[in-house]
Amino acid sequence: MKRNAWRGAATALGLALALFGGAAWGETQSLTILHDNDIHGHLREFCYVEAAKGPDEHCQVGGAARRATLIKALKAKATGPVLLVDSGDTTTRGPLATEYEGVDEVEAMNAIGYDLAAIGNNEFKLKDGADVRDAAGAQADLQRLIHLARFPWICANVTDAEGALIPGVKPFVVRRFGKLRIAFLGLTTQRSQYYPQTKGLTFTDPVAAAKVWIPRARAEADVVIAVTHIGVIDDVRLVKNTSGLAAVVGGDSHTYLYKPIAQPDADGHIVPIVQDGEFGVRLGVFNLTFEGDAASGWRLTKYADELLPVDASSKPDPALAALTERYAHPMDVVVGQLKTLGATPPERLSLTAQDLAVAWKSEAGVEVGIEGEGDLFEVFRTHDVTLYQVHAILPFHDTLWRGQLTGARLAAVLSKPFPGIGQLHASLAAADIDPAKTYTVAANTFIAQALVPGSTDTGKDDRKAAEDWVKAGADGR
Repeated sequence: MKRNAWRGAATALGLALALFGGAAWGETQSLTILHDNDIHGHLREFCYVEAAKGPDEHCQVGGAARRATLIKALKAKATGPVLLVDSGDTTTRGPLATEYEGVDEVEAMNAIGYDLAAIGNNEFKLKDGADVRDAAGAQADLQRLIHLARFPWICANVTDAEGALIPGVKPFVVRRFGKLRIAFLGLTTQRSQYYPQTKGLTFTDPVAAAKVWIPRARAEADVVIAVTHIGVIDDVRLVKNTSGLAAVVGGDSHTYLYKPIAQPDADGHIVPIVQDGEFGVRLGVFNLTFEGDAASGWRLTKYADELLPVDASSKPDPALAALTERYAHPMDVVVGQLKTLGATPPERLSLTAQDLAVAWKSEAGVEVGIEGEGDLFEVFRTHDVTLYQVHAILPFHDTLWRGQLTGARLAAVLSKPFPGIGQLHASLAAADIDPAKTYTVAANTFIAQALVPGSTDTGKDDRKAAEDWVKAGADGR
């Protein structure tokens, strides 16, 4: 572990330390919070390029089984209490998401022994594609996960039509560590209010909600720690505009905070903000030391956070590996073969987008298929293509859409990366595009709605289209 550093010398805390020569206020209580966020259905280990660490690709990364081993090792070495926390978005986007709608992830969290979890925006998106407007179904799916969990879910800023909190969800929970009582307050992003799946729910600004709930939590605890799914920018806003928080354990923005943000609150006290990136690639180890007593109150006096890699250095836990494969292995069926694979991560990404553009052309019966690199969540890695691999690349219930584009417009969108979609690929070479011609084109839901006005839904799931194309021998490559 890195050596802890004293923080906030210019704050009231630092001033008190200077006045008292570094003497402790009453008793000392340590706590280690192991934290992750934005797992997004990555139950199995996978290959990953961590942009902040360079372009190299690392495989045997993440996964519940390796994470379980690391957590067990850290708990075994700990000399004080340890709490295991997830800051939201455990579900949606991974290769198993639409098959199990988060049940697999919550089962893994139960087996690993999580102590609490914040609700993320993707916990509200358990219905997508044709079911995206099934708000009752999406909220019922969330209730299933809430009841399945052997740990509490926390969220203080979402209410139903009657103004009540989400059934089964607590605004905060209080845990005692020695003589210190800590309340963990849950807050989620307000943008979820725009999802069709959240119809009937009200999302309050997390800062406004915190101003209401921090005093209520303090009435039952000595210290309040926010467990948020609002992103780093809003975590900073939260701390700036409130007082009474000791720390923030965040998520949502997928930010690797290799050093905590030391943010002054409304009273000038330093509040550390931590976040652990995405997909379970790393595990945060947040060490905190509190000093005080019931009479004078408790203060956070030391803290340090380290993001440890979840990789091949941790052998998969056998029980979690078995649980993982119980869910994942049924999707390992081979649907067909590809002859050509890219040799590097950029080549694999480019070729996968190009392959799918050709697949859309073939399966939709149009002149040109279009696919974007930024629309893909994985790539073709092996000559044998499995159902699992297809669902990893295309994790949503999207369908193929048909429409028309002029050659001039088609050439323009292929000429440079498109905002939110990245570099686009077409089944037709750019040199062969006739700018004066109008082409029939096909793309999936996301890209068609952004690029092809007036397109219509074919009703065919894009994953099934990719499978059928591969199964037929990948004609047209």
